Formats: sequence, structure tokens, C-alpha cells
Amino acid sequence: MTHYSRFLLIIPFISFYSNASEEVDMSDPMAVYTGGDIKAGDQGLGGSLQFSVGQNNWAAMGKIESTNNFETYRARIFTPNKVTGTGVYIDASKDDSVDNISSNYATIGVLQVIPVNEKLQFNVGLTYGKAWESNEKFEDTDIINAQIYAKYNINEKFFVLASPQYQYGLNGEEFRDFYAELNVGYKIDSSNVLLLTGSTENQTWITYKFKI
Repeated sequence: MTHYSRFLLIIPFISFYSNASEEVDMSDPMAVYTGGDIKAGDQGLGGSLQFSVGQNNWAAMGKIESTNNFETYRARIFTPNKVTGTGVYIDASKDDSVDNISSNYATIGVLQVIPVNEKLQFNVGLTYGKAWESNEKFEDTDIINAQIYAKYNINEKFFVLASPQYQYGLNGEEFRDFYAELNVGYKIDSSNVLLLTGSTENQTWITYKFKI
């Protein structure tokens, strides 16, 4: 069993429930709610499912998403403390979008929610784990993954979300990989959001997010 498979096995054993009655800000990339999204762009179709559970000051969010015509997968689990905004963060990915290459990583660490004011919020994550290529074309390596999600509310309806990510490979295949996305979003209502996204890999797509 691969490292990635072990992380994915965690998700079905969490008892999720729909918290549709709880008011959440769907523009927050780490908002804890049950729902999903559908996306389409120049690299094909994709989508995601997101589940949540909460009790007292603690919550857990699990998300499985796919992009590039379902050739790239990513699974994330975030368990924040609602008071401090600190939580354990699990992040794993499998990418088969490049011919004859299957890139994977699985990491675990912490993510901190930092609300600056009513308009600006940062989510800062740092995780550590393993990266490997399933066809053994690259060396297995330890990996450090640093991510920032910066969200700015323009007004009650429109917002901007920037999400740079830096991966550092060491003790094996050494690499430095920078990737970023810039999103312009529109809140249709409290349960529906539209996003227009561009990335540093010259990809663009539109996403419809919904809450159940």
C-alpha cells in the first residue's frame, strides 16, 4: 500500500454530517461545511466533495478533489480549533496528467488561520512527508510543503483569493517547485459561489461551489 493510499483510507472512517443550518463563509478555502464543486477549463473537467463534522470548539473538514479531466487527485483533512484557528493539516496528491509519469506526495503538519481584519484573512500551512513517482523514474524523497491562502473581501459579494505553494524536496530527489493560483470569486448567496481561476501553469478554469 502506498503512502497516498494510507492517507485516503482515513477519510471513510470519519463520521461526517451535513451542517447546512450553520452559517459559514464559503469563500474561505478552509471553511468547514458539507458540499462540493464542479469545474471546467482549458485542461478539462474536475470537481470535488467536501465533508465536515464538529463538536464544541473542534471541527474536521475532509476534501477530495480531481482536476485535469480526473487525472490529478488531491485529498486534504483539516481539524481546526474554532477558537485558536490552529489545526492538524493532512495534504496528499496523485498526478497522472503527464504521460508515463505518476507523481505523488503525502504530508502532515499544521495550518493556522490568521484573520487580519474583516476583509483580509491568511491561512498558513506547513507540512512534511514523502514524495515519490510510481514508475520509479524519480527517487523517493522527503518533502516540505509550505502554503498560504490569502483571501480579501472586496465587498459583500466579490472577493479575491491568492494561494501560492512551495515544495522543497530533500534526502532523495531534490527539487524546488513553486505553484500559485489567483481566484476572483462571486458569492451568489450563502450556499453558492462562482470562482474564476488562473494559475502559474497557464491554466484557467471556472468553478461552481455549492453547500449541501
